[in-house]
Amino acid sequence: MSVRSTVIAALRRTGLHAPAVGAYVRLVAAVRWMRARPSDVLDLSRWASGAPARRRIAAQYRRILAEPVELETLLGEVHDDALTIVMCLWNRPERITDVLRVIDTQSTGRPLRLVLWNNQPADSSYYRSTISNYVRSGALSSVEFHESVNIGGVGRFVAMRELVRHGYVGPFITLDDDQNIAPSFVGDLLASSGARTIAGVWAWLSIDKYWRRVQVNSTGETPNHIGTGGAICDSALVRSDRFFTALPPDFLFMEDMWMSRCALNSGWSLVAVDSAVEFVLADRDQGHAIFNDKERFWRWMRRPSRIPAV
Repeated sequence: MSVRSTVIAALRRTGLHAPAVGAYVRLVAAVRWMRARPSDVLDLSRWASGAPARRRIAAQYRRILAEPVELETLLGEVHDDALTIVMCLWNRPERITDVLRVIDTQSTGRPLRLVLWNNQPADSSYYRSTISNYVRSGALSSVEFHESVNIGGVGRFVAMRELVRHGYVGPFITLDDDQNIAPSFVGDLLASSGARTIAGVWAWLSIDKYWRRVQVNSTGETPNHIGTGGAICDSALVRSDRFFTALPPDFLFMEDMWMSRCALNSGWSLVAVDSAVEFVLADRDQGHAIFNDKERFWRWMRRPSRIPAV
């Protein structure tokens, strides 16, 4: 007889009812699991301790969705035929001049409309001043700005939803403020864009787990994850309110995973793009704090009924 069976038999001889015996057995199993996987226990503890902050951010997110988003034009003027690049800003104010420069020097025939969603209000004055004083000389036709509490990268989609509500159609580009891009970047993305398509330079194929993955290039496998740092997306993605309301508040900062899974579950194409992109100031990336949470979100999304059609 196993030790487990011996203990259960002994408990029953004491007169304990089945529910009490079952509770004891589950407790012992839980203790054994915690001893065997201490890193997972620490991860769960950290996740639980962050619940109040996640609830606060979720409430702020719901308020943002309920109101129109006001975009403040800081530079130039919006052209009807402009291609939108939408970017979230976070704790890298010294990068803004370089951001404007790499977009202004794009070798594309289309004017570029830069929409900035600032998740760090403390930096807003610096952004406004620097952007207003920038002298355009190339592809950059306008810069618009929105100040927000920190809701992470999903803010870029909230901004695009506002543009779509006002008639914007066609693709839009997502870029991060810690990236330098080659002059051909916009053209490289446009060459792979299309209806019901997301194409990007940060393309991965995850197998049975999120972190068990391989990076995909344009001649390799078909990706099932496109990162929002350097991607082009059909703006039809944000037409449905369900894209926003079905996203669990606990996972707001994992918008790239949500974007990719919603697209795939609706039969969209995900495409890898070759284009030179350099990452800088990676130490300020908010993604470091949610490294383990991405695996949790990956498991949650494996049930198709949880994913809305887009």
